[in-house]
Amino acid sequence: MEKTLDGRRSREGAQVLAFALLTFVLVLSAHAAAYLSHEYAHSVMAWLLGWMKQPFGIDYGAASFSNDLFLGDVSDNVDYAAIFSAGHGMAAAAIALSGPMIGNGLLYFIIYALMSTAWVGRSRYLMMFLYWLSLMCAGNVWSYVPIRALTWHADIALAARGLGISVWVLFPFLMAVSAFITWHFMTRSVARVVAWASVPSLNLIVLIAVTGFWYFPFFVGDAIDGSYGMISQVLAMVSRYVLFPLAVAWLYQRYVEPCLRRTVVQAQ
Repeated sequence: MEKTLDGRRSREGAQVLAFALLTFVLVLSAHAAAYLSHEYAHSVMAWLLGWMKQPFGIDYGAASFSNDLFLGDVSDNVDYAAIFSAGHGMAAAAIALSGPMIGNGLLYFIIYALMSTAWVGRSRYLMMFLYWLSLMCAGNVWSYVPIRALTWHADIALAARGLGISVWVLFPFLMAVSAFITWHFMTRSVARVVAWASVPSLNLIVLIAVTGFWYFPFFVGDAIDGSYGMISQVLAMVSRYVLFPLAVAWLYQRYVEPCLRRTVVQAQ
């Protein structure tokens, strides 16, 4: 009996480890895809408006382990100074907003629609990749609004300057979009992948923990050192040290506890 129990625990442990490793690979791949879709949205919009020679002419940065893994040195390569100097503020605003709002925000909803299709549902790996990609898109929006919106540089500040308004005026409109995407992801996208996968409880705990970490602590890394100003720094700290544990606790209660209760009932 003990050997059987030990063998079962060993198999469960191996399954959790395999799931964690698969999650790690998919998360890094999805992060790269969402990062590039953000930058390409900038460059394509700049190209469409006549401010870039190539639609995908972004700057990929230096060849380093950190940049290869997280793409931190990759940038849109758009010359905003030239656009503003030419008096085309609206074009600059459209280009600046296209990254978070189209390359990530709009893409998030496209991915969610794809996750409901039958052909995606037939592939475990595709469904899981799309789930993590949807998280990366939603998290990227969060990293700009609210985290890096009330500052003097980066996408939202450029958009506000191009529109001729204060970032404080633009903030509530973009915050409404970001808040809706966050709510939609936590209540719709997470629920969809959990219901589809019937993930075992231990794997589900891994999924919830990784989800909470990448959404709230990871995407505030650029602002938490104060390089975007005190307001962004405070928002980043709240996201990392307050919203992260609250989100994980809420997700655990909403998705993991019902799974554990079903497991107990089935065992009886």
